[in-house]
Amino acid sequence: MKTKLTNPRTLLTVLFLAFVTLFVSVQHKKRIIVTFDYDFGLHPACSLTVTKNCIKQFNVYEIAADGRIKLFSLPVPGGAAGIVKGITGTSPRIVLPAGEHIVAVTAESAEGFESNPGACTTQIQVKR
Repeated sequence: MKTKLTNPRTLLTVLFLAFVTLFVSVQHKKRIIVTFDYDFGLHPACSLTVTKNCIKQFNVYEIAADGRIKLFSLPVPGGAAGIVKGITGTSPRIVLPAGEHIVAVTAESAEGFESNPGACTTQIQVKR
């Protein structure tokens, strides 16, 4: 069965859907790599023997005008004690629009409390 697409509204709808599909397929997924230092002197890393008042993981957020969006988490390095330099984590592939973004890292305790996201931030520029 053949259908004629002579109606201008129908043609416009088909073109709009084609444009939206093209836009969604063109957005590229990126990876974010964070590297930071952390002092475990105040709160030790969680372990088999230390399960309270300890740091269980780090969370990475994008800070936006309307709040924060969790991008990914990374575990505490094994055997972490004192000042640990160069803690690194890589996000899964995520869609980030081109432009400036503010990324923050927080420390999360075993009890679910997080450090101030404003204490560890950086600004990144995503290119097309």
